[in-house]
Amino acid sequence: MPPTSTVTAAGENRPTKQNSLKKIIIISTVVLIVIFILANFRSHYQQRTSLTSIALNPGEIHWKECVPAVENVECGRIIVPKDYFDAEAGTASVALARYKAKKFPRKGSVFLNPGGPGGPGSRLPITTGSALAKVIGEDWDLIGFDPRGIGSTMPPTRCFSSQISNTVLFANTVVEQGITVSSISDLSSPLLYDQLVEQHRQFLAVKEAHAHLCGEMMGNELKYMGTATVVRDIDFMSRVIEGEDEKINYWGISYGSILGAYLVNMLPHRIGYAVIDGIVNPVSWSNEPSHKWPINWISDAEKTYQIFLQDCSKGPLHVPYVNIRTSLGKTWSVVPFGNRPGVLTSGGARGLLAKSLQRPLKWPKVAKSFSSAMAGNGTELYNAIVRPLPLADLDSPEPHISPRLAVTCLDSPRPTAPDEFPTAEDLTEQGLKALREVSPHFGLSTGVSEPDGGCQYWPVDGPERFTGPWNATLETKMLIVSNTADPITPKSSGLLVNSLMPDSSVIIIQDGPGHCSIFLPSLCTAKLQRGYFAGEIPKNGTVCPVDLATFPDEESDKHIQMLSTEDRELLKALRDLEAMF
Repeated sequence: MPPTSTVTAAGENRPTKQNSLKKIIIISTVVLIVIFILANFRSHYQQRTSLTSIALNPGEIHWKECVPAVENVECGRIIVPKDYFDAEAGTASVALARYKAKKFPRKGSVFLNPGGPGGPGSRLPITTGSALAKVIGEDWDLIGFDPRGIGSTMPPTRCFSSQISNTVLFANTVVEQGITVSSISDLSSPLLYDQLVEQHRQFLAVKEAHAHLCGEMMGNELKYMGTATVVRDIDFMSRVIEGEDEKINYWGISYGSILGAYLVNMLPHRIGYAVIDGIVNPVSWSNEPSHKWPINWISDAEKTYQIFLQDCSKGPLHVPYVNIRTSLGKTWSVVPFGNRPGVLTSGGARGLLAKSLQRPLKWPKVAKSFSSAMAGNGTELYNAIVRPLPLADLDSPEPHISPRLAVTCLDSPRPTAPDEFPTAEDLTEQGLKALREVSPHFGLSTGVSEPDGGCQYWPVDGPERFTGPWNATLETKMLIVSNTADPITPKSSGLLVNSLMPDSSVIIIQDGPGHCSIFLPSLCTAKLQRGYFAGEIPKNGTVCPVDLATFPDEESDKHIQMLSTEDRELLKALRDLEAMF
């Protein structure tokens, strides 16, 4: 790889007139970008929506062979009411894929969600159907669908005329590269405070421009992307596919736990089996503004980080963890030959590490990238954050930021009066609190993977916003899965949901790092989930070990070789599942 040069972080004095000029330049630049994008996109989106607004009857469903064809999987679309409280609003078309049961008698369908929000669920049966069937059971149909505004579901969330317009707005901003914390050793530093305020001013300017674009281009079409509406879709789809009297069965991870928590609490009488894995706190999600969510999410991030450092220092690379600690805040790296010429900031590196903690089986690759960066070549880290300027077709799905905000800004409460809007100073104080009280390394680092915030600018409200209660009584207990060291959905959130539904849920604790159980496989967890879908409810609080090492060695390989043939096959399916996400 080409070498990179090193430039120290700038800024020695408190902002004065020069900083005011910077603020004016930032806002002016964003305004010009917005004008450019608006001019290029309005007619394009109107043309697209006119083509997808064909009058179809709710309940119509069409299955066909997937393109390209996939063994035992069929793809399709179902027409649903756009607004379940206003028949005059028209219809939406939800994209589906179904992995068909191979064992009979067939038990029914399980609806799947891969997280996000923004993840298209229709890809799950296509890419992971056979592996998921090993976990859920081969006597179930597995149905993945693209939630409202996501993937191939119509109407899509479209805020830009092209992928390149999308990239232009976010390029080289804190939305793309994260917030840089120049030093975590003195969080009371006035200089640090001023630096964070300046970055958050940029963050708010970009968020306001983004919301304005979405409102101008989509108008009221944005109203129907919230989680409560998706719950209504699942109920509607289940009735069409399985029949009016059949129960809804569900499996979801990460944000899928939010969708699952909404589903079982909004429609408890309709629920059969439900598994949620990697739990997001639904009380916070539905009752706090989105910029306050991360302080809860990262409560186990430091624990995961310590496991990463220890495993990394003992692994084949023998990367001293003190070097990684030091490198996170020390310098910026100029990357002239990356996906785009640019700068890798320490905020970008820190945010990427926080994101990478979610995938323990990827830690060896992450360690190599950081080792390379510490040796002076930050290209690989930079390329993991910054994508090339896209030349994609206008009809390709937008990157996840727009679809994600279309969901989160309808689910969370948002201030409507400008004097209630969070300021750059408010966001800075919130970030410093997270650094001081929760995670000194990642208190301001969730933005790279979880680009939330700015919902005060969102132009619409949805037809329905669910805020609880979260204590529904179910006929069959829901199964909750949490890891002991999940850096973004902590065990405490799983325990909270379990405590709110003490007689209608059980929890499995997977003793290992990573986000959701699937990212560091456990045969114990997988077998308990498969047993659950066969009617065997596990004991509440069951603890399961993991079966793979983060940095494989001879000892871990021997463990795998000692497994039975059946267990090795299941473990292979789990590894395939992890690799496909």
